[in-house]
Amino acid sequence: MVWLKEMISITREYWGGIGFLALFTLSLIGILVFEKEKIKRYAFLWYSCLVLVFIYNPVSFYVCKHFLEASTFDQYYKRFFSLIPVLIIIAFGITLLLSKLTGIKKMAAVAVAALAIVLIGKCIYSESWYTKAENRNKVPQDVVTICDIFADYQGDKIKIMAPQDIAVYLRQMDSRFSMPYSRYLPDEAYELTNENPDTQVISDYCVSKKLDFLVVSAAESVLNAYTDAGFEVYGRTPYYAVLTPPDSAWILMNYADESGDQGLCYFMYNQKDGSLIVVDGGHAEDESLLRYVINQYGGHVDAWILTHYHKDHIDGFNTIYEDPQGITIDNIYVTPLDSELFHSVAQEWDDVDSYDKFMELTKDADNINYIHRDDVLKFSDNLKLTFFNACDDVVIDSAEDIPNDASLVFKMETENRSILICGDCHTKYMGDYLVETYGDKLHADILQCGHHGNNSIPFDTGFYEAVDPQIAIFDTPEWIMTSANYTAGALAGQLKEMGVEIRYYNTSPNGFRF
Repeated sequence: MVWLKEMISITREYWGGIGFLALFTLSLIGILVFEKEKIKRYAFLWYSCLVLVFIYNPVSFYVCKHFLEASTFDQYYKRFFSLIPVLIIIAFGITLLLSKLTGIKKMAAVAVAALAIVLIGKCIYSESWYTKAENRNKVPQDVVTICDIFADYQGDKIKIMAPQDIAVYLRQMDSRFSMPYSRYLPDEAYELTNENPDTQVISDYCVSKKLDFLVVSAAESVLNAYTDAGFEVYGRTPYYAVLTPPDSAWILMNYADESGDQGLCYFMYNQKDGSLIVVDGGHAEDESLLRYVINQYGGHVDAWILTHYHKDHIDGFNTIYEDPQGITIDNIYVTPLDSELFHSVAQEWDDVDSYDKFMELTKDADNINYIHRDDVLKFSDNLKLTFFNACDDVVIDSAEDIPNDASLVFKMETENRSILICGDCHTKYMGDYLVETYGDKLHADILQCGHHGNNSIPFDTGFYEAVDPQIAIFDTPEWIMTSANYTAGALAGQLKEMGVEIRYYNTSPNGFRF
């Protein structure tokens, strides 16, 4: 039984050994047998038994387990033992026994009791949960030291993540500490004290949550892993180190679509020179999000790349372009899908109105750039975009799903990291063509799954083996990921078997450091 195993474990950890437990039990028996005054029996015997019944009751156990966080359940449940006056009961029990003896017997009993206490050794009250507070604030001394490190910090908020055992105290000590989680920690937080941390996961989490600092274990192996990954030491305590995330130039952000449906919108931002690349833009309902993020990054878009012309990819752009409200755009990059061809092959779901509006809005624009297969765009700090697909004879001759397969497929990469953007390119024909034509060039650390991962490029094309990503992004909500009517969940399962981490709207905002 889970309850029985956990209770045995908690009991062993609390008492440390059977010595004090034996003395405590004998004292309770002595009070039961020898103490005649009701008030004392209630105060010592029945009160203690009531607490023990509560602690060792499966109902109490499962109720507390439901409300307490799993990682701290053991710690908090063990505190119920502190409600029992263990040493007082042992002292009273011994005193009660001695009161029944006289002469040499009493002397011998005193000697035996003293010897037993000496031989038992370490008292349960010397355990860490009973030790005297290190300072008047009654918080771990490391917390006080961390607060001292930030004593001269000028910001109104200190955006930080820290291990659970000190996170709650930091908030109590200084209201400026702002953390991206509450009592219930995300999986990423456990990497902070992991002996072999995945520093890329932490780095991406810092980007996603816009964190400026993190606290990690100061153990040599842990700290070395972070400093080797580009984190810098901001301050130290005996057991922890305060770090700043790597100072990389480019970061990539991906948000959930505001419409509640699938959509695609990415922001690639250079933290050093302020360059901004936007990919697609989602639905018209994403207008507020688009404006907010673009304005946060300076209100200027250096390059806006539109993979293709469906509403869940360009309606957000159309809305901004029609009414910029101060937002400026240097260059717009699109796939060269001819209007006559689009209308001739368009199905009812191909969003002709969105395409027509885009063409009308941009008919006199001089910053529209048509991308061709194998084009390369270069930006600051060694960011390179290589295009593996655009609308041309390869796509047109397939005649399978031209509006989707005409999507720009391209790799954004720096010397540190890469992502393959597939737009809605999704058919077997295109998967086979891309693998046969580009092979290992498709390899990327991150994959944006074509067509939102639903009816995406078939697995048997070898496309996913060629890309071999560490992370796959499904630009879609949970109801598509989990519905039997869509294939996104099946593809996610196949990728998981390859060891690929899955991201989708439920994990957003998804941030990546390049």
